[in-house]
Amino acid sequence: MSGLTTALITVLIGVLTLTVGQVLIRGLLEPGLELKRLIGRVAHDLDFYANKMFDDPEAQAARDAFRKDACELRERLYLVVWYWLFFVTWQLPRRKNVARAAQLLIGQSNFPAKIQPPLWWHDQSGEIKKLLRITT
Repeated sequence: MSGLTTALITVLIGVLTLTVGQVLIRGLLEPGLELKRLIGRVAHDLDFYANKMFDDPEAQAARDAFRKDACELRERLYLVVWYWLFFVTWQLPRRKNVARAAQLLIGQSNFPAKIQPPLWWHDQSGEIKKLLRITT
């Protein structure tokens, strides 16, 4: 085997290794990490907007944040390939719990912007935190 052939084989193996590594990182690991980060942002938003939901200048920002979080939870949930692996290794919540939390966040985003909440509305942040395994 000549030196040129050996160099070509080495370069091809290096490119193949890089390609497979990038597919694994970008296709499998990053979506799980992004979901974990998003759960952290949901925890932040639930705590940050807790006292700004009624008759506050930031009430609309709170509604928008909850709706955005819900939509991104649904999006990221379906991007994670091999969810069972992340469920075990990174302690992500169950898939059905993430979907339910997204549903409750939509409900949370629909809160009325009044001084006192109506009798039919109640805060779901405790249930959302429980579903997403957010510790307080």
